[in-house]
Amino acid sequence: MKKFVKLLGSLLTLVALFVACDKGQKNEPIEAYPSKPVNVIVAYKAGGGTDVGARILISEAQKNFQQPFVIVNKPGADGEIGYTELLKSKPDGYTIGFINLPTFVSIPLQRKTNFKKEDATAIMNHVYDPGVLVVKNDSKWKNLQEFVEDARNNPDTLTISNNGTGASNHIGAAHFAYEAGIKVTHVPFGGSTDMIAALRGNHVDATVAKISEVGNLVKNNELRILASFTENKLENFPDVPTLKENGYNVLFGSARAIVAPTGTPQEVIQKLHDTFKEALESQDNIEKSKNANLPLQYMSPEELTNYINEQETYIKEIVPKLGI
Repeated sequence: MKKFVKLLGSLLTLVALFVACDKGQKNEPIEAYPSKPVNVIVAYKAGGGTDVGARILISEAQKNFQQPFVIVNKPGADGEIGYTELLKSKPDGYTIGFINLPTFVSIPLQRKTNFKKEDATAIMNHVYDPGVLVVKNDSKWKNLQEFVEDARNNPDTLTISNNGTGASNHIGAAHFAYEAGIKVTHVPFGGSTDMIAALRGNHVDATVAKISEVGNLVKNNELRILASFTENKLENFPDVPTLKENGYNVLFGSARAIVAPTGTPQEVIQKLHDTFKEALESQDNIEKSKNANLPLQYMSPEELTNYINEQETYIKEIVPKLGI
């Protein structure tokens, strides 16, 4: 009996020590942060627009951060796999990640997920990547009017690839088709890398992408932009018409933002925000982002939170009309 009591006492002591250690970790002084590497989850494949932008910004932020940022690509299910891992992580500042809007809010509205927008705390937005309608440079459609006319004459025949069912590019393509009064076949892939590969391999007729994802392919005369989903003409492609000037009132693009799991200490959020904002405004980041066709657009945590809510409202209003 005495041995049992002694053993029980030892176990209780170990439990108490474990709890104390756990509490100590939770209460790490802000002065000690960061005391170990910070994982940065990117919910898409390496080489896509989100990944490229993330790596450019992280490389600049690393110059003024005491511990390594470690980019972890977690692709799959239109971003859901990466978003889930990010937002279910311990809210201690050692796991943060990049989200794409509107995909981040469209997925939970489309199906049951293990995350919701309230699980994310905004750090900063760094890019707004405009949408474009793209075909092969040697395709038979030389302009937007020819593409629309062909689609009207041949309903459901033309194929447009996207980055996943209900994801950002799918919504943009479907909204364009709705406004143009055409019926096309939407072909989903697991991300922008695969959807663009499908176009380059002649497996689809067109794709709706972000300018950062296809800009260099356009400059190299492999792809052609038929129209942009922007209010004004693209700075680097001034000859490309907008959908709006052709009578189709569709504005679409992808905001790329950094978030942390809700519950992350505000002091940590502020430190990360200040680190990334300084990196965003650095001349090296500006130059590298321009070369990668990434249009920079800063949003503060408050502005980003409001934008996330606005995007959710947009999805709730437009998607039911699109039948996706």
